[in-house]
Amino acid sequence: MANHRNTNSKIRILLSEGSSTNVREMITALGPLGYTLDICDPNPLCMGRFSRYIHKVYRCPTSGSDPVGYLKFIIYLLKQQTYDVLFPANEQAYLFAWAKDYLIPLVGLGVADFSAFNRLQTKSAFMLLLDEIKLPHPATQIATTWSEIEQAANLFTTPFYIKTSYGTASTGVWRIEQKVLLAEVKGRLDEQRLLDGQTEFLIQAAAPGDFEQSHAIFDHGHLLALHCTRRLLEGAGGGAIVKIAVNRPVIRQHFEKIGQYLNWHGSLSIDYFWDGQTGQPSYIDANPRITEPMNAVVNGINLADLQVQLSLGMEISPIPPGKTALKSHNALQAMLGAAGRRHSRLDVLREMYRVAFKKGVYKDSQEGMTPILQDIPSSLPLAVVAINLLFNPSSEQRLSSQAIADYSLGTAIPWLSAMKPEGLI
Repeated sequence: MANHRNTNSKIRILLSEGSSTNVREMITALGPLGYTLDICDPNPLCMGRFSRYIHKVYRCPTSGSDPVGYLKFIIYLLKQQTYDVLFPANEQAYLFAWAKDYLIPLVGLGVADFSAFNRLQTKSAFMLLLDEIKLPHPATQIATTWSEIEQAANLFTTPFYIKTSYGTASTGVWRIEQKVLLAEVKGRLDEQRLLDGQTEFLIQAAAPGDFEQSHAIFDHGHLLALHCTRRLLEGAGGGAIVKIAVNRPVIRQHFEKIGQYLNWHGSLSIDYFWDGQTGQPSYIDANPRITEPMNAVVNGINLADLQVQLSLGMEISPIPPGKTALKSHNALQAMLGAAGRRHSRLDVLREMYRVAFKKGVYKDSQEGMTPILQDIPSSLPLAVVAINLLFNPSSEQRLSSQAIADYSLGTAIPWLSAMKPEGLI
């Protein structure tokens, strides 16, 4: 192991952002392997900074509000420094695919072609792809005006969802329990200036079953590894506080079909609802990147490390399905989720106690994001969030929104899809 770590320490990896819970899990997955990890982020005090595994943090433009400025900074940095791998830790994967021809000569980068990304990046495009290759998803209507949304809503029984076609960290999703609540949603859409006739919405039936996620690595269409998890406890914005590994052979078959059809290269994660009665999934959203890899690590598959190997051009043998069903949890999400339910300090304290002493659903679960005994500096973001929530439990949404703004591409996605990088970079 010591020799392996010493070899890896010579491999320099630049992480595309440092503000998300996702990248925090990447750091926990890659850090113990000995890689030299650096971060680019607009926030010099981003959550990822607080880790013994991080060597340096570069302050950069925000990728969502200034995608070209962000890319120019990345390219300048890659020309000035020697990096072996550029690791797309979040939605920057879409941006890197867009500028792939400019990045590949400078660094190892394992991402699919931009044309393939456009089949998955938005929810509407993903639904069309699923129809094209005959894979299951909930009944869905697409609309761009409020009149079209109302017409589509009349086709559904409650509950159903209204979703913006692009969004991250479960933003842009409204669950409609009663149709009288449509007026309230219209008010929110007006406030966010989304009813502009350009923003695309999905009106989608609620799928039966349990929420699960699948995480995969492909090498030019060939499936190398797949890991599936079931959400045991829901957190803020629908994220998973506690998850457990599950084995889904049919999901593997579907992923093989998607990978071959798109000639997918790199990471891909897909959300779905699993109907235990039919033994079939209903796919709802695709994320063309790794999402929250630590449950896979706990169960013996390090997807983040496979992404590094793929970026370096190494030959990787396909990994068989894991045979374990171990749990992992996210303490920060647990606190945010507890605060979001009733905005109660007591709820936050109770959840902190349950996490710390592995009570209830946390029994036999492993911390996936901030393992403070292994990575002491990671306790600082936890402490800051805990203090904020205990002082003001209603600050949960503000804390989440601040981080999302630093790493989400947001409205840059349709702009990028309509432009070419030539002459801009």
